Amino acid sequence: MHLDKIRTKFGKNSSVMIPLKRGGYFKAKLMDDGIWVSNLGNNPMLAWDVFHTAIELLVERREVTKGDAMNYKLGGSGLPLDSIEGRVAYKVYGKKEGQSVFRRIVPIAAILTLADICVDDEGILKLVE
Repeated sequence: MHLDKIRTKFGKNSSVMIPLKRGGYFKAKLMDDGIWVSNLGNNPMLAWDVFHTAIELLVERREVTKGDAMNYKLGGSGLPLDSIEGRVAYKVYGKKEGQSVFRRIVPIAAILTLADICVDDEGILKLVE
């Protein structure tokens, strides 16, 4: 159901410009296997499993920290396994505790917010009821 909310936001167009929290936009394109985004450099594809995992954690906890992959390793105080970034890295990308993680939270949070699945509240994503 929640993934359908994401697909619906793209409408008949397969791509949309999504606003960034600090200004500007990135392009997101709906694909069969997930969403391609313009702001992830050489790793622009976010598979549907990324969103399924993030939404599953949001439904379970209702309020979840985003996680800080820029300054912490997986399992560290700023990137726990129960953060969005940590859970996705662990479950979807097979990262182990203590490993560095490629930062993906910006487009994940923006897409979930665009789809009215959550609200982005300074480091925390809150499930919309």
